[in-house]
Amino acid sequence: MFFQGVESVLAWLYEYLLTIRRLGRSAKLLLMATAFSYAAQAIYNLIFNLYIYSLGYRQDFIGLLNGLPALVVLLVGLPVGMAAGRRGYLGFLRAGTLLTAASYLGLALAGSRAPLVFFALMGGVGGAMSWVISIPFQMTICRPEERVVLLAVNRVIALTTGFLGSLLGGVLPGTFARWWDVAVSDPEPLRGALLVTAAFSALAVFPFLVIKEAPTRRQTVSRPLPQGRAEILLFAKLLTPTALTAFGAGVMVVFFQLFFRLRFNLEPGAIGVLFALGSLTTAAATLVSPLLARRLGKVRTVVFCEMASIPFLLLLAYSYNLRWVVAAYYFRHALMNMSNPVLHVFQLEQVREDQRATLSSLSVMLGSLGKGGLGPIVSGFIQLQAGFTSAFTLTGICYVLGAILFYVFFRHAERPRPAGDGAFATEGSWG
Repeated sequence: MFFQGVESVLAWLYEYLLTIRRLGRSAKLLLMATAFSYAAQAIYNLIFNLYIYSLGYRQDFIGLLNGLPALVVLLVGLPVGMAAGRRGYLGFLRAGTLLTAASYLGLALAGSRAPLVFFALMGGVGGAMSWVISIPFQMTICRPEERVVLLAVNRVIALTTGFLGSLLGGVLPGTFARWWDVAVSDPEPLRGALLVTAAFSALAVFPFLVIKEAPTRRQTVSRPLPQGRAEILLFAKLLTPTALTAFGAGVMVVFFQLFFRLRFNLEPGAIGVLFALGSLTTAAATLVSPLLARRLGKVRTVVFCEMASIPFLLLLAYSYNLRWVVAAYYFRHALMNMSNPVLHVFQLEQVREDQRATLSSLSVMLGSLGKGGLGPIVSGFIQLQAGFTSAFTLTGICYVLGAILFYVFFRHAERPRPAGDGAFATEGSWG
Protein backbone atom coordinates (compact mmCIF):
# COMPACT_ATOMS: atom_id res chain seq x y z
CA MET A 1 0.00 0.00 0.00
CA PHE A 2 2.83 2.39 0.87
CA PHE A 3 4.57 1.94 -2.47
CA GLN A 4 1.26 2.28 -4.31
CA GLY A 5 0.67 5.56 -2.52
CA VAL A 6 4.15 6.82 -3.39
CA GLU A 7 3.60 5.78 -7.01
CA SER A 8 0.29 7.68 -7.12
CA VAL A 9 1.89 10.81 -5.67
CA LEU A 10 4.77 10.65 -8.15
CA ALA A 11 2.34 10.13 -11.04
CA TRP A 12 0.30 13.12 -9.91
CA LEU A 13 3.43 15.25 -9.53
CA TYR A 14 4.59 14.29 -13.04
CA GLU A 15 1.18 15.16 -14.48
CA TYR A 16 1.16 18.44 -12.55
CA LEU A 17 4.58 19.46 -13.86
CA LEU A 18 3.61 18.39 -17.37
CA THR A 19 0.52 20.61 -17.21
CA ILE A 20 2.68 23.56 -16.11
CA ARG A 21 5.11 22.87 -18.95
CA ARG A 22 2.26 22.83 -21.47
CA LEU A 23 1.02 26.27 -20.43
CA GLY A 24 1.09 28.65 -23.35
CA ARG A 25 3.47 31.56 -23.87
CA SER A 26 0.95 34.10 -22.61
CA ALA A 27 0.42 32.18 -19.38
CA LYS A 28 4.16 32.01 -18.72
CA LEU A 29 4.53 35.73 -19.41
CA LEU A 30 1.72 36.39 -16.96
CA LEU A 31 3.58 34.41 -14.28
CA MET A 32 6.65 36.57 -14.94
CA ALA A 33 4.58 39.73 -14.48
CA THR A 34 3.17 38.33 -11.24
CA ALA A 35 6.67 37.74 -9.87
CA PHE A 36 7.72 41.35 -10.47
CA SER A 37 4.41 42.81 -9.25
CA TYR A 38 4.29 40.93 -5.95
CA ALA A 39 7.97 41.53 -5.21
CA ALA A 40 7.24 45.23 -5.62
CA GLN A 41 4.10 45.05 -3.51
CA ALA A 42 5.90 43.26 -0.67
CA ILE A 43 8.64 45.90 -0.50
CA TYR A 44 6.02 48.65 -0.67
CA ASN A 45 3.93 47.15 2.14
CA LEU A 46 6.99 46.96 4.37
CA ILE A 47 8.50 50.39 3.59
CA PHE A 48 5.70 52.81 2.72
CA ASN A 49 4.35 53.67 6.19
CA LEU A 50 7.88 54.02 7.57
CA TYR A 51 8.77 56.35 4.70
CA ILE A 52 5.73 58.61 5.19
CA TYR A 53 6.43 58.71 8.93
CA SER A 54 10.04 59.70 8.24
CA LEU A 55 8.76 62.69 6.25
CA GLY A 56 7.16 64.01 9.42
CA TYR A 57 3.56 62.86 8.92
CA ARG A 58 1.67 61.01 11.61
CA GLN A 59 -0.78 58.14 11.82
CA ASP A 60 -3.90 60.05 10.74
CA PHE A 61 -2.41 61.02 7.37
CA ILE A 62 -0.71 57.64 6.99
CA GLY A 63 -4.08 55.97 7.55
CA LEU A 64 -5.66 58.20 4.92
CA LEU A 65 -3.03 57.28 2.33
CA ASN A 66 -3.53 53.58 3.07
CA GLY A 67 -7.32 53.84 2.91
CA LEU A 68 -7.57 55.74 -0.36
CA PRO A 69 -6.83 52.75 -2.65
CA ALA A 70 -9.62 50.71 -1.04
CA LEU A 71 -12.00 53.64 -1.52
CA VAL A 72 -11.02 53.90 -5.17
CA VAL A 73 -11.70 50.18 -5.66
CA LEU A 74 -15.21 50.65 -4.28
CA LEU A 75 -15.85 53.57 -6.64
CA VAL A 76 -14.35 52.34 -9.92
CA GLY A 77 -14.22 48.55 -9.56
CA LEU A 78 -17.59 47.85 -11.18
CA PRO A 79 -17.23 50.32 -14.09
CA VAL A 80 -13.77 48.91 -14.83
CA GLY A 81 -15.09 45.36 -14.79
CA MET A 82 -17.98 46.17 -17.11
CA ALA A 83 -15.77 48.09 -19.53
CA ALA A 84 -13.25 45.24 -19.63
CA GLY A 85 -16.04 42.77 -20.30
CA ARG A 86 -16.93 44.78 -23.42
CA ARG A 87 -13.52 45.87 -24.71
CA GLY A 88 -11.11 43.17 -23.57
CA TYR A 89 -8.89 42.64 -20.56
CA LEU A 90 -5.36 43.21 -21.78
CA GLY A 91 -5.51 46.97 -22.29
CA PHE A 92 -6.78 47.46 -18.74
CA LEU A 93 -4.06 45.20 -17.33
CA ARG A 94 -1.38 47.16 -19.16
CA ALA A 95 -2.80 50.50 -18.00
CA GLY A 96 -3.27 49.28 -14.43
CA THR A 97 0.27 47.94 -14.14
CA LEU A 98 1.71 51.13 -15.63
CA LEU A 99 -0.33 53.34 -13.29
CA THR A 100 0.80 51.28 -10.30
CA ALA A 101 4.47 51.70 -11.25
CA ALA A 102 3.97 55.44 -11.78
CA SER A 103 2.25 55.66 -8.41
CA TYR A 104 5.18 54.03 -6.60
CA LEU A 105 7.60 56.39 -8.35
CA GLY A 106 5.49 59.43 -7.55
CA LEU A 107 5.09 58.48 -3.89
CA ALA A 108 8.84 58.00 -3.59
CA LEU A 109 9.61 61.43 -5.05
CA ALA A 110 6.73 63.44 -3.56
CA GLY A 111 7.02 65.12 -0.19
CA SER A 112 3.99 67.33 0.36
CA ARG A 113 0.44 66.26 1.12
CA ALA A 114 -1.30 67.02 -2.18
CA PRO A 115 1.10 65.03 -4.42
CA LEU A 116 1.11 62.14 -1.97
CA VAL A 117 -2.70 62.00 -2.03
CA PHE A 118 -2.71 62.25 -5.83
CA PHE A 119 -0.29 59.37 -6.31
CA ALA A 120 -2.10 57.27 -3.70
CA LEU A 121 -5.31 57.76 -5.70
CA MET A 122 -3.44 56.85 -8.89
CA GLY A 123 -2.23 53.66 -7.24
CA GLY A 124 -5.81 52.86 -6.29
CA VAL A 125 -6.96 53.17 -9.90
CA GLY A 126 -4.08 51.02 -11.13
CA GLY A 127 -4.69 48.45 -8.43
CA ALA A 128 -8.41 48.33 -9.18
CA MET A 129 -7.69 47.53 -12.83
CA SER A 130 -5.17 44.83 -11.95
CA TRP A 131 -7.19 43.18 -9.17
CA VAL A 132 -10.47 43.16 -11.07
CA ILE A 133 -9.11 41.97 -14.41
CA SER A 134 -6.33 39.56 -13.44
CA ILE A 135 -8.30 36.39 -12.74
CA PRO A 136 -10.79 36.68 -15.66
CA PHE A 137 -7.81 37.32 -17.95
CA GLN A 138 -6.01 34.21 -16.68
CA MET A 139 -9.01 32.13 -17.69
CA THR A 140 -8.73 33.31 -21.30
CA ILE A 141 -5.08 32.36 -21.81
CA CYS A 142 -5.26 28.67 -20.94
CA ARG A 143 -7.43 25.65 -21.65
CA PRO A 144 -10.29 24.88 -19.21
CA GLU A 145 -8.44 21.89 -17.74
CA GLU A 146 -5.43 24.12 -17.00
CA ARG A 147 -7.26 26.88 -15.17
CA VAL A 148 -6.91 25.63 -11.61
CA VAL A 149 -3.25 24.80 -12.18
CA LEU A 150 -2.49 28.23 -13.66
CA LEU A 151 -4.25 30.11 -10.85
CA ALA A 152 -2.57 27.90 -8.24
CA VAL A 153 0.91 28.39 -9.71
CA ASN A 154 0.26 32.12 -10.08
CA ARG A 155 -0.72 32.27 -6.41
CA VAL A 156 2.36 30.31 -5.37
CA ILE A 157 4.61 32.67 -7.33
CA ALA A 158 2.87 35.65 -5.72
CA LEU A 159 3.43 34.26 -2.22
CA THR A 160 7.01 33.19 -2.86
CA THR A 161 8.13 36.43 -4.50
CA GLY A 162 6.24 38.32 -1.81
CA PHE A 163 8.30 36.49 0.81
CA LEU A 164 11.53 37.32 -1.04
CA GLY A 165 10.40 40.91 -1.52
CA SER A 166 9.78 41.25 2.21
CA LEU A 167 13.29 40.03 2.93
CA LEU A 168 14.74 42.42 0.33
CA GLY A 169 12.66 45.28 1.70
CA GLY A 170 14.13 44.68 5.14
CA VAL A 171 17.69 44.80 3.80
CA LEU A 172 17.51 47.75 1.39
CA PRO A 173 17.14 50.67 3.86
CA GLY A 174 20.13 49.56 5.91
CA THR A 175 22.20 49.05 2.77
CA PHE A 176 21.35 52.50 1.41
CA ALA A 177 21.97 54.07 4.83
CA ARG A 178 25.49 52.64 4.90
CA TRP A 179 26.20 53.74 1.34
CA TRP A 180 25.03 57.28 1.97
CA ASP A 181 26.22 57.52 5.60
CA VAL A 182 22.83 58.50 7.01
CA ALA A 183 20.51 57.04 9.63
CA VAL A 184 18.32 54.16 8.49
CA SER A 185 15.26 56.05 9.76
CA ASP A 186 16.00 59.06 7.52
CA PRO A 187 13.83 59.55 4.43
CA GLU A 188 16.66 58.94 1.95
CA PRO A 189 17.24 55.19 2.55
CA LEU A 190 13.50 54.53 2.67
CA ARG A 191 13.01 56.57 -0.51
CA GLY A 192 15.70 54.46 -2.17
CA ALA A 193 13.81 51.29 -1.24
CA LEU A 194 10.60 52.74 -2.72
CA LEU A 195 12.45 53.53 -5.93
CA VAL A 196 13.46 49.86 -6.12
CA THR A 197 9.76 49.08 -5.66
CA ALA A 198 8.91 51.30 -8.63
CA ALA A 199 11.59 49.57 -10.71
CA PHE A 200 10.21 46.09 -9.99
CA SER A 201 6.70 47.30 -10.75
CA ALA A 202 7.85 48.82 -14.05
CA LEU A 203 9.41 45.49 -15.03
CA ALA A 204 5.97 43.92 -14.65
CA VAL A 205 4.70 46.08 -17.50
CA PHE A 206 6.89 44.47 -20.16
CA PRO A 207 5.36 40.95 -20.12
CA PHE A 208 1.93 42.51 -20.67
CA LEU A 209 3.26 44.39 -23.69
CA VAL A 210 4.29 41.08 -25.27
CA ILE A 211 1.14 39.12 -24.43
CA LYS A 212 -1.50 39.15 -27.14
CA GLU A 213 -5.22 39.37 -26.47
CA ALA A 214 -7.14 36.17 -27.13
CA PRO A 215 -9.07 36.67 -30.40
CA THR A 216 -12.29 35.41 -28.82
CA ARG A 217 -12.13 38.01 -26.07
CA ARG A 218 -13.74 40.89 -27.96
CA GLN A 219 -17.45 40.48 -28.58
CA THR A 220 -19.94 42.27 -30.79
CA VAL A 221 -22.72 42.01 -28.21
CA SER A 222 -21.77 42.25 -24.54
CA ARG A 223 -24.06 42.08 -21.54
CA PRO A 224 -21.73 42.41 -18.54
CA LEU A 225 -24.52 42.92 -16.01
CA PRO A 226 -26.74 39.98 -14.96
CA GLN A 227 -29.90 39.78 -17.06
CA GLY A 228 -33.13 38.56 -15.57
CA ARG A 229 -34.06 36.98 -12.26
CA ALA A 230 -32.08 33.77 -12.74
CA GLU A 231 -28.77 35.54 -13.42
CA ILE A 232 -29.29 38.05 -10.60
CA LEU A 233 -29.95 35.15 -8.23
CA LEU A 234 -26.82 33.36 -9.46
CA PHE A 235 -24.69 36.46 -8.82
CA ALA A 236 -26.21 36.76 -5.34
CA LYS A 237 -25.42 33.11 -4.58
CA LEU A 238 -21.84 33.49 -5.78
CA LEU A 239 -21.20 36.72 -3.88
CA THR A 240 -22.96 36.13 -0.54
CA PRO A 241 -20.45 33.52 0.75
CA THR A 242 -17.63 35.78 -0.47
CA ALA A 243 -19.05 38.72 1.49
CA LEU A 244 -19.35 36.66 4.68
CA THR A 245 -15.83 35.31 4.38
CA ALA A 246 -14.38 38.77 3.62
CA PHE A 247 -16.13 40.27 6.63
CA GLY A 248 -14.85 37.45 8.84
CA ALA A 249 -11.33 37.97 7.53
CA GLY A 250 -11.56 41.70 8.27
CA VAL A 251 -12.54 40.94 11.85
CA MET A 252 -9.39 38.86 12.41
CA VAL A 253 -6.68 38.89 9.75
CA VAL A 254 -5.80 42.60 9.81
CA PHE A 255 -5.25 42.39 13.59
CA PHE A 256 -2.83 39.47 13.67
CA GLN A 257 0.18 41.76 14.26
CA LEU A 258 -1.57 43.35 17.24
CA PHE A 259 -2.78 39.96 18.48
CA PHE A 260 0.71 38.47 18.65
CA ARG A 261 2.09 41.67 20.15
CA LEU A 262 -0.49 42.07 22.91
CA ARG A 263 -1.23 38.46 23.81
CA PHE A 264 2.33 37.09 23.59
CA ASN A 265 4.49 40.25 23.68
CA LEU A 266 6.30 39.33 20.45
CA GLU A 267 8.63 41.90 18.93
CA PRO A 268 7.94 43.20 15.39
CA GLY A 269 10.94 41.31 14.00
CA ALA A 270 9.65 38.00 15.29
CA ILE A 271 6.16 38.74 13.96
CA GLY A 272 7.64 39.54 10.55
CA VAL A 273 9.46 36.21 10.39
CA LEU A 274 6.30 34.39 11.51
CA PHE A 275 4.27 36.04 8.74
CA ALA A 276 6.93 35.39 6.10
CA LEU A 277 7.04 31.69 6.94
CA GLY A 278 3.24 31.67 6.83
CA SER A 279 3.42 32.80 3.20
CA LEU A 280 5.74 29.92 2.36
CA THR A 281 3.51 27.30 4.02
CA THR A 282 0.50 28.69 2.16
CA ALA A 283 2.42 28.57 -1.11
CA ALA A 284 3.26 24.90 -0.54
CA ALA A 285 -0.34 24.09 0.37
CA THR A 286 -1.69 25.92 -2.68
CA LEU A 287 0.22 23.56 -4.96
CA VAL A 288 -1.97 20.75 -3.63
CA SER A 289 -5.26 22.45 -4.45
CA PRO A 290 -5.46 21.19 -8.06
CA LEU A 291 -5.13 17.62 -6.78
CA LEU A 292 -7.97 18.16 -4.30
CA ALA A 293 -10.12 19.74 -7.01
CA ARG A 294 -9.47 16.73 -9.22
CA ARG A 295 -10.39 14.24 -6.49
CA LEU A 296 -13.19 16.06 -4.67
CA GLY A 297 -14.49 18.56 -7.19
CA LYS A 298 -14.17 22.32 -6.88
CA VAL A 299 -17.13 22.88 -4.55
CA ARG A 300 -16.15 20.20 -2.07
CA THR A 301 -12.53 21.32 -2.13
CA VAL A 302 -13.49 24.86 -1.12
CA VAL A 303 -15.86 23.69 1.60
CA PHE A 304 -13.40 21.10 2.94
CA CYS A 305 -10.53 23.60 3.21
CA GLU A 306 -12.64 26.29 4.86
CA MET A 307 -14.27 23.94 7.36
CA ALA A 308 -10.96 22.24 8.17
CA SER A 309 -9.53 25.63 9.13
CA ILE A 310 -12.17 26.26 11.82
CA PRO A 311 -10.59 24.14 14.64
CA PHE A 312 -7.30 25.96 14.14
CA LEU A 313 -9.08 29.32 14.13
CA LEU A 314 -10.72 28.47 17.47
CA LEU A 315 -7.35 27.37 18.86
CA LEU A 316 -6.02 30.79 17.90
CA ALA A 317 -8.92 32.46 19.68
CA TYR A 318 -8.89 30.50 22.93
CA SER A 319 -5.32 29.29 23.50
CA TYR A 320 -2.59 31.16 25.37
CA ASN A 321 0.14 28.67 24.52
CA LEU A 322 2.43 30.37 21.99
CA ARG A 323 3.62 27.16 20.32
CA TRP A 324 0.09 25.89 19.78
CA VAL A 325 -1.09 29.27 18.55
CA VAL A 326 1.78 29.61 16.05
CA ALA A 327 1.06 26.11 14.70
CA ALA A 328 -2.66 26.96 14.50
CA TYR A 329 -1.83 30.19 12.67
CA TYR A 330 0.10 28.32 9.98
CA PHE A 331 -2.56 25.64 9.47
CA ARG A 332 -5.45 28.13 9.45
CA HIS A 333 -3.65 30.45 7.07
CA ALA A 334 -2.77 27.63 4.66
CA LEU A 335 -6.19 25.96 4.70
CA MET A 336 -8.18 29.18 4.29
CA ASN A 337 -6.06 30.41 1.38
CA MET A 338 -5.04 27.28 -0.52
CA SER A 339 -8.45 26.84 -2.13
CA ASN A 340 -8.66 30.43 -3.44
CA PRO A 341 -7.59 29.49 -7.01
CA VAL A 342 -10.19 26.72 -7.07
CA LEU A 343 -12.89 29.07 -5.78
CA HIS A 344 -12.05 31.78 -8.33
CA VAL A 345 -12.17 29.35 -11.24
CA PHE A 346 -15.48 27.88 -10.08
CA GLN A 347 -17.11 31.28 -9.61
CA LEU A 348 -16.10 32.65 -12.99
CA GLU A 349 -17.03 29.47 -14.83
CA GLN A 350 -20.62 29.84 -13.60
CA VAL A 351 -21.23 33.03 -15.60
CA ARG A 352 -20.93 34.04 -19.23
CA GLU A 353 -17.53 35.14 -20.44
CA ASP A 354 -18.61 38.77 -20.85
CA GLN A 355 -19.81 38.79 -17.22
CA ARG A 356 -16.62 37.46 -15.64
CA ALA A 357 -14.94 40.84 -15.14
CA THR A 358 -18.17 42.20 -13.64
CA LEU A 359 -18.39 39.30 -11.19
CA SER A 360 -14.70 39.69 -10.36
CA SER A 361 -15.09 43.42 -9.74
CA LEU A 362 -18.07 42.87 -7.44
CA SER A 363 -16.11 40.21 -5.55
CA VAL A 364 -13.12 42.54 -5.15
CA MET A 365 -15.39 45.37 -4.00
CA LEU A 366 -17.08 43.17 -1.39
CA GLY A 367 -13.69 41.94 -0.26
CA SER A 368 -12.42 45.50 0.08
CA LEU A 369 -15.52 46.58 1.99
CA GLY A 370 -15.53 43.58 4.33
CA LYS A 371 -11.82 43.04 4.90
CA GLY A 372 -10.72 46.66 4.71
CA GLY A 373 -13.75 48.47 6.09
CA LEU A 374 -16.64 46.97 8.05
CA GLY A 375 -14.77 43.96 9.47
CA PRO A 376 -11.99 45.94 11.18
CA ILE A 377 -14.45 48.53 12.53
CA VAL A 378 -16.67 45.88 14.12
CA SER A 379 -13.64 43.94 15.36
CA GLY A 380 -12.13 47.02 17.02
CA PHE A 381 -15.34 47.61 18.95
CA ILE A 382 -15.60 43.95 20.03
CA GLN A 383 -11.94 43.85 21.09
CA LEU A 384 -12.41 46.87 23.34
CA GLN A 385 -15.46 45.28 24.94
CA ALA A 386 -14.53 41.58 25.07
CA GLY A 387 -11.02 41.01 23.69
CA PHE A 388 -9.55 39.00 20.82
CA THR A 389 -11.33 35.77 21.76
CA SER A 390 -14.82 37.09 21.03
CA ALA A 391 -13.71 38.85 17.85
CA PHE A 392 -12.03 35.73 16.48
CA THR A 393 -15.08 33.65 17.40
CA LEU A 394 -17.17 35.95 15.19
CA THR A 395 -14.72 35.22 12.38
CA GLY A 396 -15.30 31.50 12.86
CA ILE A 397 -19.07 31.99 12.69
CA CYS A 398 -18.76 33.96 9.43
CA TYR A 399 -16.48 31.32 7.89
CA VAL A 400 -18.82 28.47 8.82
CA LEU A 401 -21.88 30.31 7.48
CA GLY A 402 -20.05 31.17 4.25
CA ALA A 403 -18.92 27.57 3.70
CA ILE A 404 -22.40 26.15 4.45
CA LEU A 405 -24.12 28.59 2.10
CA PHE A 406 -21.60 27.89 -0.65
CA TYR A 407 -22.22 24.14 -0.32
CA VAL A 408 -26.01 24.52 -0.18
CA PHE A 409 -26.05 26.76 -3.25
CA PHE A 410 -23.69 24.70 -5.42
CA ARG A 411 -23.53 21.13 -4.08
CA HIS A 412 -25.20 19.84 -7.26
CA ALA A 413 -23.12 21.97 -9.65
CA GLU A 414 -20.49 19.28 -10.20
CA ARG A 415 -19.49 15.73 -9.50
CA PRO A 416 -15.85 14.76 -8.91
CA ARG A 417 -14.27 13.05 -11.90
CA PRO A 418 -12.75 9.63 -11.21
CA ALA A 419 -9.00 9.66 -10.55
CA GLY A 420 -6.98 9.42 -13.73
CA ASP A 421 -9.76 10.71 -15.96
CA GLY A 422 -8.12 13.76 -17.51
CA ALA A 423 -5.70 16.29 -16.19
CA PHE A 424 -6.98 18.18 -13.14
CA ALA A 425 -10.43 18.67 -14.63
CA THR A 426 -13.78 18.25 -12.90
CA GLU A 427 -17.14 17.55 -14.41
CA GLY A 428 -19.99 19.94 -14.20
CA SER A 429 -22.02 22.61 -15.92
CA TRP A 430 -20.01 25.85 -15.81
CA GLY A 431 -22.23 28.15 -17.79
